[in-house]
Amino acid sequence: MVIRRLWDAYRNMWSSALCTTCSGLTENRTRLFVNKTDEALHCFNENKHQPDQICDTCSNAYEELRNEFKQLQALGFACADLADSMNSTAQAWSVKYGCGHPPIEYIPVLTMTLSISLIPLIFYLGSRRLTSYRGFC
Repeated sequence: MVIRRLWDAYRNMWSSALCTTCSGLTENRTRLFVNKTDEALHCFNENKHQPDQICDTCSNAYEELRNEFKQLQALGFACADLADSMNSTAQAWSVKYGCGHPPIEYIPVLTMTLSISLIPLIFYLGSRRLTSYRGFC
């Protein structure tokens, strides 16, 4: 009974992590993804002493890796190992080296938020002043 439960748990974990997609039929795609991951990480390591140039130098290798992973996801072949590999590479790319999307400018957003928030107050004060001139208050 215990062995059967362990076996079922193992099979469930194997299937939920899409492990069959990383081996067997898609072995060539998996190898291609692993090779692209190695290329990107190799580029990171080669340029780690020049962190301001990593974004420019390694952008092609990282974009190729990202596109390959997106294709694997679209085909349903992105197993847990490949997803974990992509997550750690993406974290290095964006957090460690600061590449990726440009930082969000908060000043325009805050200005618009403040402006829109003040509209009811301005309307209230304006209507209050107008009604006081007419003698309603």
